[in-house]
Amino acid sequence: MTVSELLRFVEEADFNVTLTGGDPIYQARNLLPLVKDLRGNGRTIWLYTGFTIEQLRDMPEATALFPYLEAIVDGPFIEALRDTTLRFRGSSNQQIITEF
Repeated sequence: MTVSELLRFVEEADFNVTLTGGDPIYQARNLLPLVKDLRGNGRTIWLYTGFTIEQLRDMPEATALFPYLEAIVDGPFIEALRDTTLRFRGSSNQQIITEF
């Protein structure tokens, strides 16, 4: 699926977007045009990553995404820290970050 096709699908379905699975940061450079267009069209974008915010801040390709994201959920899921009472995250080591 091309970026144009994906954008058209999101617009037609009127979706906001969550980037997850595999780690989106490994594709940060390729995601940049997509998140720019999505945000430009008024979409909310959340990014889930196994990296911590401190690690992301040292990655220029990751920080290039920051202006287009509503939130980052950082840190790996750790089964021993699993907490089903948390909203939007699975383990207590993960943070929801809205200011980067």
